[in-house]
This record gives sequence, structure tokens and C-alpha cells, in this order.
Amino acid sequence: MRLRALYGPVAASTFAGFAGAGLVDVLITTARSETSVPLPALLVMAIGLYGVAGMLTAMALGVLSSSVLNASPGGFRSIRDNPNRDLTVAGAILATSIGVLVVAVVAAAGQRLLVGKMASQLLATIAAAGIVLLSAPLAAAVTLGLLRVTRAIAGAVLPRPRALGATGLLLVMLLAGGLLAGVFALSRADWRVLDLGPLVALAVAAVLGLGHGIFWYLSPPGKNLARRIPGAVVAVAAAALVVAAVMAGARIPEASAVYPAITSGSTGLRFGVLMARALTDRDGDGFSARFGGGDCDDTADSVYPGAEDVPGDGVDQNCEGGDAPAVAGDATDAKQPAEAPTASADKQPPVKAIAPAAGAFAGNLLVITIDALRADRLGVSGYTRPPGRSLTPALDALAKRGAYFRRVWSHAPNTPRSFPAILTSRYPSDIVWDKPGVNYPIVMPSNRTFFEGLASVGLRPIGIFSHFYFTPDRGINKAFAEWSNDGAGTIAESNKDVAAPRIVPRVIDRLKKAAARKERFVLWTHLFEPHSSYVTHKEFPTTLSGVPGLMEKYDYEVAFVDRWLGKLLDAVKALGLGDNTAVVVMADHGEAWGEHKVYFHGQDLFDEQLRVPLIISIPGKPPRVIDEDVALVDVGPTLLELTGAPVPAVMRGKSLLSCVDGGACAPHPVFAELLPATAWPHHAAMMVDGGMKIIHRISARRWELYDLKTDPGEKKNLADNPASRQTFEGLRTKLLAFEERRR
Repeated sequence: MRLRALYGPVAASTFAGFAGAGLVDVLITTARSETSVPLPALLVMAIGLYGVAGMLTAMALGVLSSSVLNASPGGFRSIRDNPNRDLTVAGAILATSIGVLVVAVVAAAGQRLLVGKMASQLLATIAAAGIVLLSAPLAAAVTLGLLRVTRAIAGAVLPRPRALGATGLLLVMLLAGGLLAGVFALSRADWRVLDLGPLVALAVAAVLGLGHGIFWYLSPPGKNLARRIPGAVVAVAAAALVVAAVMAGARIPEASAVYPAITSGSTGLRFGVLMARALTDRDGDGFSARFGGGDCDDTADSVYPGAEDVPGDGVDQNCEGGDAPAVAGDATDAKQPAEAPTASADKQPPVKAIAPAAGAFAGNLLVITIDALRADRLGVSGYTRPPGRSLTPALDALAKRGAYFRRVWSHAPNTPRSFPAILTSRYPSDIVWDKPGVNYPIVMPSNRTFFEGLASVGLRPIGIFSHFYFTPDRGINKAFAEWSNDGAGTIAESNKDVAAPRIVPRVIDRLKKAAARKERFVLWTHLFEPHSSYVTHKEFPTTLSGVPGLMEKYDYEVAFVDRWLGKLLDAVKALGLGDNTAVVVMADHGEAWGEHKVYFHGQDLFDEQLRVPLIISIPGKPPRVIDEDVALVDVGPTLLELTGAPVPAVMRGKSLLSCVDGGACAPHPVFAELLPATAWPHHAAMMVDGGMKIIHRISARRWELYDLKTDPGEKKNLADNPASRQTFEGLRTKLLAFEERRR
């Protein structure tokens, strides 16, 4: 077979490989699904999406192979056997590679300096494309200018193997280098947080396509069969089938069970669905009316799932089946006065000093937060490693002399959304941000924090940290008289940092000064361990590998930070502050270990990422174990009431002081949100109420319902269970009211 005739078979085998990969994906999705999958709809989606991908890739390879072969009339052999031509082509490939590298460097610099700081994805995409276009002339000039130099380098450096020539050898080297670079890049990241499904699908398509080509075009039985089959008729029929499947798939309703099955169990189909939705998004709001995208008006960019629904305007902005009612108050009964923060206000007048309420706690406050600490890792929760030995003796002791809350939820599964919610006692979507859609948005000054209230009744706010997030420009240091973040590194440096031995001595030194001066303070510090990447410590040697090894490292990071926490609490007692200092310990979010097919945190609203410990130890108050559902937004109002400061009406949380004192906690639903950001553009909300948990995956247009009493692992989704229909509808109404509340 002549080389020039190869592009037809290559295109056919490419399409066949993608078609086969689609069928394999159907089998994988069906096998992974925990519920019944509508097989016809799944087949339609696979045929349509994999078929389109196969057709486009086949056309691209056909055009590419045709262009390359036509550029060299004698084919590759004429290059290989002609030394002058061989070195000229090799030099041109080298020069072009350098030109491509120039584009990559300019694009990377533009991403770091400009594109990465943009809040609008549309503007960021336009800017990225513009940077590449602007760098193209420079790259072309570099390529042309280096042609003679690279030809000389090719002649001096590259050997000319008889079978490949310098050009073939260079192409093999570039391919191997690309593969090694990919392997190196993957080795630098944890594969568990990467979606490797599309790569798996491509690998399956490549293997099946190669097998197709070997059988039909190289083996005698395949070639004999190929002569009897009208290739043109097969190609037209395949194209017609793909087009019909795409049109049918675009109309599958969003309520179909095929979409959650694809999202949770497929390899390449979930990527195909996302691409199909992006390509059919007519108004550019990020949602499509096709392929289950859920956009109820694809001509208006202000109408899409997750949009803020304006009450009473007659428009269903969030596509939830009706306009939000124009009523006073909201789902949390938090009425907002005129001074409530708004998007247009970026400043608030300072909170005036006042006299605390009669009978208020007159001592100090020590607030300690621990990053990524799951609620179930404390010894008092029943966890041990090794068997019979608690990881957290210091936390256990504190819990046994204070109020230990066993059922506590954070309001976001990541630091940059959780801490602002804690400080303001408002949910993430209530907070006024500078750029809500970026990974680390700035908290605007119009947001009020509970530290302002504590300062107003005479406590001196002191913050001592050493972590990349706690820089003053984040906007979380409002009202603090002192703010220290010495020794903080970059994100990458902080993720591998051992910070507690640096932070705790600084906190102890500051407590010594406070004790000597007899000043009244509220001191907040944050201990970063056990956030990933997990660091091993000589005090806690590890022996396991793989996922069990990561869990072991995490657990011993918990033990390490507990040891330093113990030193801090011992210092409080030794300095004579124990009798007049209330201690609050909590985490900002939890950590996942594959319970729901994700690892670490920031990806969803299951309990492993949201359930956290909370201990409030107040001198003179007896210990208590509290099993009511509470939330981290409740901490601020609790400390304000404790110290006799007024609780602003804009705060969403409820004071827990009554249940700390032995009464009942004020019952209220617990909410959490996953807001879309640059690194994880998914939107979801959840509510826990009466032992039931409902999750609204807004971006994916899915609902989930779990009975936490009988199913604490959240494994059995009851949203579509007829027996749970009444419960589901009631909770759904409450959660939608929360989503549509006034902000």
C-alpha cells in the first residue's frame, strides 16, 4: 500500500476506535451504576458523542496525513534517503518546535500575569486567545530566523539511522519527550484528584483503532472481507447514524437517569456531555438547553440554573419551576436592615464601643482553628490508630471539660469560602466578594465580622498565623488590632509546610505578654496540619502505601497537630489564664478518602468534607456532649452573646450559648454551599434538617436525599424513591427557599 493511500484507512480505523470506545464506556457506566440505567438513552449518547469525536478526529488525521504526504511527493522515503532533504526537514522541525515553545512561554506568562486574575471566564478565554495570536508572529519570526542554525544543529547532533533518518529519529525523540513530560506532570500531582476518564477513553480508542487497522488492512481475512463491503455505503450509514444519535441525545430530558449515571460512572462520556453543553450554549451563560443542561431560556444570559432569582418579577431566573415569591424575610428568618452589606457597598462605618450586657463573660477568648480536620478523627468520637490509642489526647481532654458538639457542619468544603462564612456568620453566597468566581476572592469591607462585635465590648483582637491564605489583602483581618502572618509561603510551599512548631511558640509568647499586661484579648490562630500534602514526622513513622498510606499520613498529621495544640493549652494553664480564658476549637472543613469517588476536599457537599469538630470550653461551665445539628455560622453569635455584645440581624447563625449552659439548642436547618470557582466550576447547595440531608447539584441538575440516621455514609439516594416523595418535596421547597433568599 502506498503511503499516500494510508489516510483513508487511518481515518476509518480512527472512527472505528472511537465507536468501540463508546461501546466500552456504555459497559463501564452500566457496571458502575448503583441504580438502573436507561440503556437506550445511554447508547444514543455514546453513539452520538463518541461518533462525533471519532468523525472529527478522523477528518483531522486525514487532512493532516494528506497535507504531510503531499508536501513531500516522494513520501517519507524520499526524505529519509536524501541527506540534504533529511537535514532540512529535521532542522525545520527543530525550529518550529522552538517557535511553539515561544508561544507556550508567552501564553504561560499571560496566564500568570493577566488571564488568571480575571473573574469573567469569557474575558479570560478571549484574553488567552489574544495572547496566543499576538505571540504567533514572534514565534514565526523566531522559527524563520533559526532555520539555518537548526539545520546545522541537526547535521552536527542527530545521527541518521537507515530506517528512520534524522527526521524520523527526531520525531520519535519528540514523541518520547512529550510522553515523558506528561508522565512527569502526572507524577507531580496526585492522580486521585485528576479526572483521567477522557485519557482512558482515548487510550481505549487508540487500541481498538489500531486493532481495527491491523485486521481490516493488514491481515488476509480482513482484506478479503473489506473487498466485499461497500465502504462508501458504510461511511454514509455511519455518519447518518451519528447525526441522528446526536439530535436524539440533545433532546433527552434533564430528569433522565442517564445523566447521573454518566456523571458518576463513565470515562469519556461525561467529558463529551460537558463539551456538547458548552457548544450548544446559545447565550453564553455557561448552561445549555440541550443535553440536560437545564437552561430554561437559552436566549437570556441572566437566566440559568443557580442564578439569583429576583422575587416577584415574574421571571424564573434559576430555572427551578417558578419565580421566587416576593415575601418578607427568607428561609433563615434573618431580616436585613438598611445597613446590611450590598454588592454596591464596599465600606461600613466602624462598630462603636459599647458596654457589655449584664452578666456577660468578662474573660478572654482563644480561638483555634485546624485545617481539614474531620469530625470522626477525634478520640472522643471513637477513632483510634493504632487500635486502642487516640490520635488526639489534647482535644479529647478539652472536649471532656467543655461543650463538645458531635454534629457540626461547615458551610463550604474549602478554606476560602469557609472562613469568611465563619467570621461573618453568613453563608458563602451572602458574602460580598470582589470577584466571586475566582479561587481566592477578597472579602469586601462591607461584610461585618463577629470580631468587630468582640472588639466593641473591650476584647483586643489578635491574629497569629503563618499560611498563604491569611494575608491582610484577603479582607479577613477587619477589626484586628494585631495581625501577624510571618513566615508564610506560597500555596505550593504552604501545602508542604510544617507550620505548628513555628506558630505555637509565637502564640505562647503573645499570651505571656497579655498575662503580664493583664489585657483582655480574643486571640485567633490557625494550625495548617493536617492539610495535604501530608508530611511525615519522626515522632509518628508511617508504614503503609497507596490510599491507606495517605490516610495513615493524614492521621499522624492529626496526631502531630494535637501534640502542638496540647503545648498551647498547657501554656494557657501555666500562665494563669486557664480560669478566665474560654477556648474554642474548630476546623474549617473536612477531608474525603474516596467515600464518594473523590479525595481531599473542595469538590462536593458530602459529610466527609463538611462534618467538623467543635469544642467550646468556658471556665465555670460544666462539660456537655451535644448531639443537636449545629453549624459553624453559629460560633460568631455564640461568642457575641457570651461576651455581652449584640448579635447583628444580618448574621445567619444562632447562638449556641443556651445548649452550652445545659438547655436545648435553637433548632434550625443547616445549610452549605459549593460555589463555582476557577479551579472547580461546579455549583451545589445542601441542607440538613431533622436527620435528613438534601443536596441540590445545581450545575448537574440533580437532587439527592439521604437519611443520615439509617444511612450515615450517604450511600442510598432516596430522591427518586416513591416512599420518600413527600419528605423530598418538603425539603426541596426549604432548600429552594434558601437558594432564592434575599442576600
